[in-house]
Amino acid sequence: MHQRNEAPDAAAATQPPRRHVSIGEYAVTETGCELATYGLGSCLGVVLSDAQAGVGGLAHIKRPRATEQQATPDAVFADTGIEVLYREVQSAGATRRHTVAKLAGGIDMRNDSAAVGRGIGDRNIEQAIATLSTLDITVAAMDVGGEVVRSVYLDGATGAVTIETTCGDRYRL
Repeated sequence: MHQRNEAPDAAAATQPPRRHVSIGEYAVTETGCELATYGLGSCLGVVLSDAQAGVGGLAHIKRPRATEQQATPDAVFADTGIEVLYREVQSAGATRRHTVAKLAGGIDMRNDSAAVGRGIGDRNIEQAIATLSTLDITVAAMDVGGEVVRSVYLDGATGAVTIETTCGDRYRL
């Protein structure tokens, strides 16, 4: 096998390390670290950040509500996962007063356009907003619903949230 000795790409050299947040997981930013979660269909990406404290966290929510038997210390469920993420960003220095939320994902994955009722994506969005309201956290921005799968990137240094779609669009939330 032949290896090429090429100069590293300057853009790649300046990219912060990236931590992948999988389904049902959450993570809190470290200085200079980017958090990312990919392929949000009906799942919901929830970012909590306090720009003044320089703290942020990202959760990849799969379902709206946990039953008592399902309660876990991770981010599978919107009701319990957002609470866990909030406690973790507070432990890292965030304050309730300055913490805001950004949401992405929650698309309708049903193939039957005549289906009656709300899909899991809608219920995830609804539960996330309700939980954030209970915690008195402002939803600063949302890119939810529709039919386009999204990925979310949280820049730990700046708190900026970037969305990338399967259509190739990339924009700041």
